[in-house]
Amino acid sequence: MTTLVLLKKELTEHVRTYKLLIVSVVLLAFGVATPLLLAYLPEILEVSGNELAVQVPEFTAADALKSYLDTLGQVGVLTVILVSMGAIALERDRGTAVLVLSKPVGRGPFVLAKLLGLAVLLAAGLIAGALGFYWSEVSLLGAPEAVAFALANLLAGLYLLVVTSVTLLFSSVMKNQIAAGILALGIVLAAALLAGIPVFEPYLPASLMHWAYALVAGEDGSRWAALVAAVGVILGCAVGAWQALQRQEM
Repeated sequence: MTTLVLLKKELTEHVRTYKLLIVSVVLLAFGVATPLLLAYLPEILEVSGNELAVQVPEFTAADALKSYLDTLGQVGVLTVILVSMGAIALERDRGTAVLVLSKPVGRGPFVLAKLLGLAVLLAAGLIAGALGFYWSEVSLLGAPEAVAFALANLLAGLYLLVVTSVTLLFSSVMKNQIAAGILALGIVLAAALLAGIPVFEPYLPASLMHWAYALVAGEDGSRWAALVAAVGVILGCAVGAWQALQRQEM
């Protein structure tokens, strides 16, 4: 019950601070814009007055979906870090965490409510982005394969939840939200670089995006080890954030 009460508080906070609106609008805008940009790229180049002979290929629905996944792997990552880095650090800095934890509220439910609230925020943004992309894609380039589209979004969402949980962990350790965000971004970039090394690639959560790309291309690119690792990282970061708060004076 405590977790549900705290979760309601988190969701109310996301609405009042416009985080829910901002994340949804950002991902919706990029979702709609991706097929538009690919469909009208030749006209854009012509209007720009570029006199170089540029051979623009004819883009397909699969190309647009891959570009959309690229956006989630970049803009999506930055967005979730920005909205997550102050989740605990900012409350500790302002002293509001003390007010909450001074009540009969355990640090475990406190962390769990934060993670669940951010997960709902992420899910809302992803749904908005996916719906916007699908509408734009169907209108301009043709409908993507529905099952592959849905699964690719789920995999991308799980990867973004990994990034969220890592950011939440640093937010529980650091009192400065900027420092928490920079550390989280550093870890994400390092993991993405390691995912480019064949010996590490199948086991890192970042490889979930490679799996998503394979689904779009109609290939068998399953990364079950990466899926297990992603779940492990999310749980590990939640436990780590709980333990970090247990050892700290608010």
